[in-house]
Amino acid sequence: MTAKPDVPGAVANANIDIKKRYDLVLIEMSTFQLSFKTTLGFVSIIERDGYITNINFRKVIKQKTSSQLLNAKDQIKKFLNKKLKQLNFKTKAIGSKTQLKVWNQIKKINYGKTVSYNYISKKTKIHPRHVGRICGENKLLLFIPCHRVIRSDGLLGGFSAKQGIKLKSKILKIEELNK
Repeated sequence: MTAKPDVPGAVANANIDIKKRYDLVLIEMSTFQLSFKTTLGFVSIIERDGYITNINFRKVIKQKTSSQLLNAKDQIKKFLNKKLKQLNFKTKAIGSKTQLKVWNQIKKINYGKTVSYNYISKKTKIHPRHVGRICGENKLLLFIPCHRVIRSDGLLGGFSAKQGIKLKSKILKIEELNK
């Protein structure tokens, strides 16, 4: 016979903790990540539940691959080597309604073109500085091409990836040379 806990609800809380741990294991099991070297440095991709949710310029140590990640890797390499102008794989942008509104507008920017934060602001009715902040929160670099959003005076503005505007400039040069 098991002893009754001294604290009311302790058994229920223990069950919740077990469920949380089980959910974390399930999340971990359905999460895959891959890093690979490109001409611009390491790119990492994360897939959750069949959707690419993160693309960034850094290296992850713990890797677990999938066919979806390998497809995304192939497309990103072709994109950065001027052999592909549009990435086409299943993604899931995770963000607020406002973020999704801005990112959806940014996805409409054509390859090799740039628009200003102010242009995106007018299209979405969101202040240009807020647009810039939302660009910085983009987890799907290259797929949501925030690198194509620049300042109204023609300067690059910012870029959230490692190497910042230096990397943004290199990506824009790749696109410019491959129009």
